[in-house]
Amino acid sequence: MKKSGVYAVALKQVKAKISPLLGLSVPKPPKNGWVRSIREALGMSGAQLGERLNLSRNQVSILERKEADETITLKQLKQLATGLDAELVYAIVPRQSIDDMIEARAMELAKQRLAMSHQSMFLEAQQLTSEQQQQALVQLANEIKTGSTRDLWKVSLQEKYQ
Repeated sequence: MKKSGVYAVALKQVKAKISPLLGLSVPKPPKNGWVRSIREALGMSGAQLGERLNLSRNQVSILERKEADETITLKQLKQLATGLDAELVYAIVPRQSIDDMIEARAMELAKQRLAMSHQSMFLEAQQLTSEQQQQALVQLANEIKTGSTRDLWKVSLQEKYQ
């Protein structure tokens, strides 16, 4: 990937923020949602939470259902967390490191490109040995990684060549 100074700094900052979260075991949300579970654990009624937020008991109930159904907004969830004297923690954590994601995607694209060229070489009786194919795969993946980051994430190879 071509990395400008600004891109390299931004990438480093994102990696530093994400790194401690990789492999984090995130607990499954309670069936009725975090807000209701914490509120009930505190011994607080829906009406009492509503009073703290200038909401009716019914509005609190609706918001708790929305959380359980995963249709609540972050703004609403933050408001409820404030009423519980709690913090809303929000993060999108990749399943693997940024570097591993880039490496895997580059290899995937390299395999696609080699498969396309391998077919035409087969038709011309110029096939590569498996060792040559592996070397070509690694070399092509490295070229893809040092190229444009936007090309790396295009849906298909055809997009790049159109």
